Amino acid sequence: MTRTKPMFAAVAFMAMAIAACQPGTNTHPVPSVAQIGSDLNCPKGDHGFEDSQVGWGFCYPASWKYNERPQASTNPPGLDLTFDITDIPCASPPPGTASARPICSPNAGLFAFMIISTYERGSSDSLASWLQANTASPSPSPPALQPITWGNSTQAARLADGRRIALTQHHVVILDLRSGQGHLDLETEMSARLGTWKFSY
Repeated sequence: MTRTKPMFAAVAFMAMAIAACQPGTNTHPVPSVAQIGSDLNCPKGDHGFEDSQVGWGFCYPASWKYNERPQASTNPPGLDLTFDITDIPCASPPPGTASARPICSPNAGLFAFMIISTYERGSSDSLASWLQANTASPSPSPPALQPITWGNSTQAARLADGRRIALTQHHVVILDLRSGQGHLDLETEMSARLGTWKFSY
């Protein structure tokens, strides 16, 4: 997948410039230009995405391209990264091949998007306690969490609405996959790659 670097780099520069002018230390994640995830050990046919500022990276199908949009979150404080994903259209066959027909992936042209939110963990010692402290209208009892394995996170679970949530050393990360019938099947592709995620802090 390809990304629109100039626009995102400009956003990152502005965010860092604004942060530098603020009193005190800004401990919240800010947008940054992601680096190729060479240390993610992605399988053949996948590419790696890694962003050192938000502290995570993952593998994704090499046939995807995307535009990335950052947006600050205030309640709770953090950063939402939205990825508008499209499976690449058909490609021309390599020169010298017998067939002149284009080479297409099964999902060519299909679209979906996902939102990856990164929040400060604070003093919470579990996902349940963090949700209780940071949900707008917390319920009297801890939210129902289905335990899952998600990369090297300290604790991970699936929420009742299908979102994944992970507790790392300093952050809480929420993965929200948005697709539907007739669109790119993010659920199948990304759930199969949860094990490739690397949380650095």
